[in-house]
Amino acid sequence: METIVIVLLLCLVAAVGGLLSLGYRLMRLRLERETGGEQGREQWRRQMEAEVVRREEARFAQWRERELAALVARAQREALLEAHERFEQWRQQDLVTVRRQQRELAWREARRALAEWKSDQEKRIRQDAVQRSQSVTIGKITEHLVPHLPSFPFNPKDVRFLGSPIDLIIFDGLNEEERNGLRQVVFLEIKTGVSALTRRERWVRDAVRAGRVQWMEWYGDKVPPIQDPGLFE
Repeated sequence: METIVIVLLLCLVAAVGGLLSLGYRLMRLRLERETGGEQGREQWRRQMEAEVVRREEARFAQWRERELAALVARAQREALLEAHERFEQWRQQDLVTVRRQQRELAWREARRALAEWKSDQEKRIRQDAVQRSQSVTIGKITEHLVPHLPSFPFNPKDVRFLGSPIDLIIFDGLNEEERNGLRQVVFLEIKTGVSALTRRERWVRDAVRAGRVQWMEWYGDKVPPIQDPGLFE
């Protein structure tokens, strides 16, 4: 009997020990489960915070890139505008400089051409003056020598030199010994080369050819009467 009691007690003690061990294990499992849940939540919370930080950093990086791109584009536009303005200013200044240089060059070329033209014209004028002077001198000499040439058809003694508007007047036969040997009065103009009559010389020629020639006498010691004395009578 005692043995049975002892066995029962031992079984009871074993059962109680098992129950205690099971309860301890259950408590430990519960504690481990509870402890594992807090760590998971903490880890999840940390992961979420890290994700939020990563997303914010990504958004900030995108915003920074957009702002940087906008700043670069604006800076490029401003730089292009400034470069264009500076180029226009430089072009205008260079255009003014080029125009001034062209005007100065054209003025120098014009003055040089004018100086050359004046020099050439001066040479030509001098040559022409020399030639004219020579022609006039030769003409004057010729005018005085012509009456003494063998081919001259009139008596040199009958020749009178005028010079202007015609060269010579010839009283043909005036110095012959016969009484009243004057045959004619000749107006003679001497020309050399290709020279032509002047306007006044043509007037004299036309008057002679038209017969507008007459004889007049004027006495210097006889003053003609005043036909219309006027207020001073």
